[in-house]
Amino acid sequence: MDSTDPSGAPVVPGTAPEGLGVAVDTLARFIHRAPLTEAIAALEHSLDGADAAQAVLAADAGGVDAGLLTSALTVRESLGRINDLIHASGILLALPHVLEDDETISRRPSLGAGNDPSRPYDLETNRRVAEFKLARWRGADAMRKRQVFKDLTMLAADRSGRCADLFVIGPEPVRFLRTSAATAAWALDRSPGALRTFESAFGSPTMPIREFTATHAAHVRITDLCDILPGSVTCLLR
Repeated sequence: MDSTDPSGAPVVPGTAPEGLGVAVDTLARFIHRAPLTEAIAALEHSLDGADAAQAVLAADAGGVDAGLLTSALTVRESLGRINDLIHASGILLALPHVLEDDETISRRPSLGAGNDPSRPYDLETNRRVAEFKLARWRGADAMRKRQVFKDLTMLAADRSGRCADLFVIGPEPVRFLRTSAATAAWALDRSPGALRTFESAFGSPTMPIREFTATHAAHVRITDLCDILPGSVTCLLR
């Protein structure tokens, strides 16, 4: 069943509902009351031991009603691929600082989050191959660790003779790649294609990540995008 926007109009996936602005405003007002994590935690505490009548009171006190849920659904339907927009915008803003004189993009870039099999790298030029990771690490980052190591593996395996660059956010990805004792097998256990590439190019995946980074991937330049992107952006990423 299609959801509806706050004005009652149906939300059709792939379209921008007329009520999107209203929905965003509704969510903004809710989040302005308290950070989302704190708001949800407070709701959880208020529901401990509650009966039906008290649940109604908890929702009312917490600012939760049908309009809030409708707004959240509207925003999710309209902005579900927001990570693609972040990824694309980050690459576009970085390019003027990354591309060197006489360097040109040689293949249509992969601006969306995730790679098209026909375009194995986010960026290919006549001089380099590059991957961009726009996620900010927050502490529980197992999936991000796997993804950044997968990108490092594919960049290190490139045999075109071009430079290889991995662009990340903050010091945490660099620290992980250079110090982790976890194995390549662990990092690639959910990426069978990259695991096959690793075994073909570098041998046994029992190798620690830090060893791989220091040897087979030593030529891959790892750059913090916070040193490249505008200050108005990096202040939200640090």
